[in-house]
Amino acid sequence: MNTVSYIERKKYVRYDANSYLLYLNEAPADVVVDEESGETARGYSYTGEETDGSTRISVDARTVTDENRRGKFVAGLIGRRYSIDDQIAILANSDNTAEHAEELRTFEAYRAECKRQVDELLNR
Repeated sequence: MNTVSYIERKKYVRYDANSYLLYLNEAPADVVVDEESGETARGYSYTGEETDGSTRISVDARTVTDENRRGKFVAGLIGRRYSIDDQIAILANSDNTAEHAEELRTFEAYRAECKRQVDELLNR
């Protein structure tokens, strides 16, 4: 994971036709604005797997609109951990065994965390 600080607040940026970069895990940060004097300014840090502190999600960027952005970003985050086939299997299995019930609880908790992160990002 990489944590990078910026003076300006970041949200997301279209990376290419198949992905977006999301700036998650925002925290207040002091950013050095003058190396020589050591002067700092208040800014923000972001932690993610990309070198700029962002998290890349796979999504058909050409289809993202203001109306569906939240759903596309949540699905993109979920897809980083669970393939579509895995998601279908977990949801289809439901909680018919103790093992499936635990898989479903784990998936639902991760899904809720993805929603929380996207909501925080979009409400900045």
